Amino acid sequence: MTVIRVNPVTDPRWQQFVDHARGSLFHSPPWGRVLSDTYGLKPQALMTIDSAGNPVAGIIYCQVSDLAGDRLVSLPFSDYCDPLLTSREEWEVLFGELRKSGLPITFRCRRCPIPLGDERLILIKKARWHGIDLSQGTEALWKNLAETSRRSIRKARRERLKLRASDDETFLQGFYRLHHTIRKHKYRLLAQPPAFFAAIRRRFQEVDGWFPLAAEHDGQLVGTTVFLRWNETLYYKFNASQSAALHLRPNDFLLWEGIVLGKSLGCSWLDLGLSDEDQPGLVRFKRHFGAQEGEIRFFRYRASGETEDREKEMLTFLREITGLVTDPSIPDEISSRAGALFYRFFA
Repeated sequence: MTVIRVNPVTDPRWQQFVDHARGSLFHSPPWGRVLSDTYGLKPQALMTIDSAGNPVAGIIYCQVSDLAGDRLVSLPFSDYCDPLLTSREEWEVLFGELRKSGLPITFRCRRCPIPLGDERLILIKKARWHGIDLSQGTEALWKNLAETSRRSIRKARRERLKLRASDDETFLQGFYRLHHTIRKHKYRLLAQPPAFFAAIRRRFQEVDGWFPLAAEHDGQLVGTTVFLRWNETLYYKFNASQSAALHLRPNDFLLWEGIVLGKSLGCSWLDLGLSDEDQPGLVRFKRHFGAQEGEIRFFRYRASGETEDREKEMLTFLREITGLVTDPSIPDEISSRAGALFYRFFA
């Protein structure tokens, strides 16, 4: 088994392999370009090839260098990014190659079971994953919804919410305003920089994978969802709504329209992404749409001599900065600029 290193953003062999191995949006070249455009990260990939030169297994990752030190992450700012392999032998070869860097390594796994049994990895976090099987007919998908969700969608229609699909700059500005507001004022969290969403729009428009939907009421934007398509899966990637308009049920309305969109695009799955364990409301919302549930596991390989002190110091610093700049007394413009400055340290 031969190991080669490739640029997963530009090398066609990586995309061909990812398509064959049924990789996710987070393994895709457009997503790699987004990370590069926004944060200056340089995705790399290790692949094993057989004697005929055909790819057999692969891992995509970035080397991150910041105040917390140098480390490898597969893959930063991604819901999950499993190693694409099927055997313990392939894992040992690729993991062994990564370990030659002498750096700590973080993996985010949803589907690949092989790292689970590796005692060299420490489980540092668990999160929920949900997805909807779109192979069923629209009527069956509607029946799979909890009655509360069906009532919410009917209410949104009675309230005359209007659906708008938009590719223009106005949508992006409206989405970011809602996204930043809910991140700051509801969760006391920093928002990703506007450049991140501009890069997503640009890179996924290039591959016909950008599908934003907006809900309007009396001409006012009350909810937005960014759906991204990669291969046969539609991803429910970002959602934001106006808190004063939640009684209109824009979130239920937009998710159902996303299901309809996925069906019209011929997608086989709607990936609802990651929900943290401390977000029971979000988990419940996704379950009410008949979603299947799984688990995302975050693993850490600690390099020889590494201690947790520097990492803990960095996390404490980020929590304190976040608390300061998301205080309600701080102008939103300052909070937004702080997100643009500090968000890269959450890699």
